[in-house]
Amino acid sequence: VRKGVSSVEEQICPVLSEACGGISTMNNLLDDDVVLGLCKFHASGREDMDVLMMASDGPASGRPFVCEVIDAYRKPTQSRLAEAVLKINCIEKGDKIWTENMYGKNENGVGVDSLSFTTSSRFSGLQKETEDKVKHYKCVCWSERVIPSQHNLDNLLTTSETIAIIQSTPIRVLHRRSSADRLRHILKAKAVKIDEHWFELYISTSAGTYVKEFVHGDMGRTRPSVSSILDCKTDIVQLDCVGIQFNG
Repeated sequence: VRKGVSSVEEQICPVLSEACGGISTMNNLLDDDVVLGLCKFHASGREDMDVLMMASDGPASGRPFVCEVIDAYRKPTQSRLAEAVLKINCIEKGDKIWTENMYGKNENGVGVDSLSFTTSSRFSGLQKETEDKVKHYKCVCWSERVIPSQHNLDNLLTTSETIAIIQSTPIRVLHRRSSADRLRHILKAKAVKIDEHWFELYISTSAGTYVKEFVHGDMGRTRPSVSSILDCKTDIVQLDCVGIQFNG
């Protein structure tokens, strides 16, 4: 069931295909429903539909991707790729690409900083990076119990030491993922009190960590969780990925 009006792939691939002069369908095998001419989109991981992937100018950057255009009518020049960047970002030549923590002004929230040619080996490298990366998140959380003070949050949640957690496959994805226990790591965490029941949680995690489940506990399927540490019902109402850092 489709949940969004568009996708990152739908905002990038048509524009890139146009920069290639279009894609030939001559080699498609219509009788066998085999499509050879197309633009394939490969991204370094993904987020849930309701998670904002924020951009940054620092070492913790946005999300890399590779587009593979098959049976293009022409190889685009670098100037045509630069024009594609402007079109994806919905800006004019001369406008600033980086504004207000995002690239461009695309109403669907998709922006790119640049497009350039790469090799086919970059795709396999993209998959390896997915396994090695560190992800940085901002969470807006609610606690059933009253939060006595910032000092209390610091004692319970703020840490610069790595926390090992065990995550059973979340209930929300059990229909498409096999049931298993997986070791994940919270590399550091900082909690900031907003009021008696609300706080922000800034965490850095290893790849593959289910952040929402780390907060609410997923009925005990994530151990430990913010909920178990605070010893009360805890929920997350907003999750932003503020950066992705690649080792090496």
